[in-house]
Amino acid sequence: MSPQAGWILQKEVVLRLRSAIPRTVNRVGVEDAAELVHDATAIAAKMLHNVEVAGEQVTPGNIAYYTIQHVKSGRRSTGSSVVDVMGSGTQLNGNTRLSSMDEPAAVD
Repeated sequence: MSPQAGWILQKEVVLRLRSAIPRTVNRVGVEDAAELVHDATAIAAKMLHNVEVAGEQVTPGNIAYYTIQHVKSGRRSTGSSVVDVMGSGTQLNGNTRLSSMDEPAAVD
């Protein structure tokens, strides 16, 4: 990533992510807004790098928008499995639900 792309990421994209993610992204399990912002920053950095390698021109708003859409759909920088029981995509789809082992078991 070029220094200019790093500056755009730091000064423009991350500010948009910090303001939008706490209000718009549903958290799964123990995720918090700060963790999602950090994860989204990694996704945005990869997007910026790919755009730069391709020689394309995009605005910081486009990078922030599509990064937020990725995070909202359950994608994370470490992967986006929808077959993993612990995966955020599976939980957002409503296919699984995590429960604490400390919760009392239902007795009939």
